[in-house]
Amino acid sequence: MTVADKIIDLVRRRPNLTEAELAQQIFGSEGYQQRVNSTCRRLIKQGEIQRHGRGGSNDPYTYTVK
Repeated sequence: MTVADKIIDLVRRRPNLTEAELAQQIFGSEGYQQRVNSTCRRLIKQGEIQRHGRGGSNDPYTYTVK
């Protein structure tokens, strides 16, 4: 299962996870957030997921399935 597949599966089961939460769920406590970020951007362009929020600590990006 690819990182993209894991992100889509997690977002389906638990909508509105942040990038940090996705990274932790996929990679464990040493969450690799940069890989999640780039994969999420690609999935958005492909129309697989949607991003909500403004980014940053006060309003982090969260994701849902389109």
